[in-house]
Amino acid sequence: MPGRGDWGRRLSAWASSFALAALLAATTAGSISADGRAPLFFKETGFGVWNPEIRAYFESRGGVETFGFPISNVFTLYGFEVQLFQRQGIQIGPNGSPRGLNILQAPYLDYRRFGGLTIPAVDHGLASRAPQVGSAGYASAVRAFIREHVPDRWRQQRVGFLREYLAAAPPEIPAHLRELAALEIWGLPLSRPEPDPANTSFVYQRFQRGVLHFDAVSGATGGLLLGDHLKSLITGERLSASLAAAASANPLARQYAPGLPLDSRHPVAIPGTDLTHAFRPWTESTPWPPAADRRYGVIALHGHVADSVRNVLARTGARSYLDYTTSLDEALPGTEKLAVVRPANEPSRAELGAQAARHPGAAWAIGNEPNTGLQDNLTPRAYAAFFDRVVTAIRAGDPSARIVAPNTLNFDFRCRGCAGEDPTGREWIDGFRAAYRELRGTEPPIDIWGIHAYEIDWIDPPMTNVSVMQAQLEGLRTYLDKIPAHRDRPIWLTEFAIIWGYDDWRVEETADGEALIAPAGRFRADLIETFLGDALDWLESRGHQLGVERWFVFADHGIPDPIFTTFAGVSLLESPDARSDLTRLGRVFRRRAMT
Repeated sequence: MPGRGDWGRRLSAWASSFALAALLAATTAGSISADGRAPLFFKETGFGVWNPEIRAYFESRGGVETFGFPISNVFTLYGFEVQLFQRQGIQIGPNGSPRGLNILQAPYLDYRRFGGLTIPAVDHGLASRAPQVGSAGYASAVRAFIREHVPDRWRQQRVGFLREYLAAAPPEIPAHLRELAALEIWGLPLSRPEPDPANTSFVYQRFQRGVLHFDAVSGATGGLLLGDHLKSLITGERLSASLAAAASANPLARQYAPGLPLDSRHPVAIPGTDLTHAFRPWTESTPWPPAADRRYGVIALHGHVADSVRNVLARTGARSYLDYTTSLDEALPGTEKLAVVRPANEPSRAELGAQAARHPGAAWAIGNEPNTGLQDNLTPRAYAAFFDRVVTAIRAGDPSARIVAPNTLNFDFRCRGCAGEDPTGREWIDGFRAAYRELRGTEPPIDIWGIHAYEIDWIDPPMTNVSVMQAQLEGLRTYLDKIPAHRDRPIWLTEFAIIWGYDDWRVEETADGEALIAPAGRFRADLIETFLGDALDWLESRGHQLGVERWFVFADHGIPDPIFTTFAGVSLLESPDARSDLTRLGRVFRRRAMT
């Protein structure tokens, strides 16, 4: 097996191509892995369970039977990511783990009347006798407390409350831990079974996170649709008069207002909340008009999936994108696609001219990291000839076409921990300009200077140092300002993101003997989120001063490099599926792009 040092040359070449807790965690992890299954989408409501943590929690704890169908996308509610289901909500806690939402507590649904139903009040005497977390024998005490106070039979009726309660535990959980596992979903009982005062055939039992409901007429037992009620409270749609009256002072009441900032009427009243597209189903026929700052662009790697580009643009609000193809004919109304012409996909002169004529004023990226080994890998002289040929064809069809070039990897940053060296962007650009002057006698006719910016450091991962990106743009600007022909030219950051977001890496050998780079340590989602926020802050401020007009994040949903076991960078979508919801990073990008 090769050692870490033997990977230097491959890493150098590859770098450019990117451009109960333990037991419960173990049973949850199986659903999170990349198992090839399509994420869960429910046509019944038009929402999917795309977030892998929420998906694993949902699947392992009864799925639709426990939670009902999803009725929202993931959104931020009082500082936490939440997805609502018909009966409950799942919240990502501060440690990144999913948990049941305390839906019957303030500031959510701390009420008793929901439509024509009246649930029991909290029995404070019962609650006071519940075992305290951390007390001696807590696990055994909780099991006994639930068995004592959550009955399957009540007043000669088979209410099935204990059976339904325990059904929320993952099936792999040993019998002696099922109560503790189900506790995550339902919480402790806060009342004894009680009939509805207006309909004695309905029997309820209240818990911290839900209400079990027995219907004596049908014999059915299930959870009340409290998630539906919380959604109705937030949106104002199908809101019962009783809940509207009880919750009139709740800041969440009727807050959802699509089209306003954060899709909220009074965002100051609900701090840490972003309702953008929270309740917009994928099946909605009305198109999602791009609405964001045009400077914010995304890189789409799954254009072969029907509607996937529409989905990422709709959910992020981005207006600019590229997918490394030359075709502009399928660009969506209201968006701007950056066509990318590379030696490997170069159309004929006639095709380039015809397409340019059909799309006057379009932007054309010429080349993709020509200074690196596993991308276009062109000498400055070879690129000068390629550039001249392509630009001549494009301008023959459209003299107003905007040329974005040369899209080098970085300007003066060299990879750390790599054996062998590609030329820096500066060295390569010097050679290209000289070759073009020799060919045509002038500076290359570049309208917009394109560059990719990445930290590549295999010695000290993760690669989340935003100052590397900043330095590349500062360096390019200083360089251009010294050349009269290019002094006023704008810059587009045609790729930026993270190459490796784990604390470390190791070499893993596959069954057929192939050695791959695999994660070691944690995936630093926290540092990546900080990187993205800091990068966007800088681009809007200092980048604006430097003439950086546009920036493209890699990628909509990342694809693992052939020598990696997993993708380790920025994904804006949870899945390449054309219905997929945004990741947390995608929501960060959207908030920034739309404000």
